[in-house]
Amino acid sequence: MNALVPVLLVLVALAVGLLPVLFLVSWVWWQRRRDARRSPLTDELMHLPGEQAQREADRLMDVADERMLIAVLIGPMILAAWSLQKLGARSFHFGITEAVLLALVLIVGVWATWSASKVLRARRKYLEGRAAERATAQALASLVSKGCAVYHDIPADKFNLDHVVVGPGAVFMIETKSRRKPATRGKASVAVKFNGEALEFPGWRETKMLEQARAQTRWLSDLLYRKTGERVPVEPVLALPGWYVTCSVPSPNVHVINPKMCHFMADGKGKQIPEPQRRRIMTAIEECYSRG
Repeated sequence: MNALVPVLLVLVALAVGLLPVLFLVSWVWWQRRRDARRSPLTDELMHLPGEQAQREADRLMDVADERMLIAVLIGPMILAAWSLQKLGARSFHFGITEAVLLALVLIVGVWATWSASKVLRARRKYLEGRAAERATAQALASLVSKGCAVYHDIPADKFNLDHVVVGPGAVFMIETKSRRKPATRGKASVAVKFNGEALEFPGWRETKMLEQARAQTRWLSDLLYRKTGERVPVEPVLALPGWYVTCSVPSPNVHVINPKMCHFMADGKGKQIPEPQRRRIMTAIEECYSRG
């Protein structure tokens, strides 16, 4: 019986050490089961330049992280197993010191699990945002053949402009947002209504993204005026990839669209920005990348 004590102690130590990992995996699985919403994107995204190489580099980085984690943990785990084997049934006792250490392991483990789950949620949002921006960029690419200049991810003052289109008659500042669809199916689940003041999604209402699009448009308008000395019409656009968008006002102060509806940007509607001014506008936008 006494010979089994060291083995049991090693198993208990390993179980306590793996408890935070088990809790994290269970928590992430439960969160994903609870959130049954769907991605709004249905079209296949085209590859960006160098994307396959980037995917392989990311995969190799994940493998390297796993190897480094093993390298960091293998020493302490073997040392702990060796130390526990030196304990006998009579010499082992569970006292205040052991209780404090166990509590410390549990507290740090719970904190690490909560922190990791928070980071994973943030990462998922960034990945969804990246996919939405790629879907918008893919739709805007068709405007190039119609004489528009298209820019993406433009550095600004502590933020980025997702996209800017310099059309024949106006400049468009496009903010892309990703919102997951409800778990329910049907046309109503993919529809968003814009009444000129707020966006009515299935089950919730939003206004902040409209305010953000307006604020970023003002920033771009002021930048172009400072850089070129000329006022140019800059119109805000809010792109919602994957959503069916309807607007109940004839002339909204923000264009709310599915990015597939972007062709109006190539229509000057009788207005034309002189070509020398267009070149100055494009130069001012391109200069933003040098500060990023």
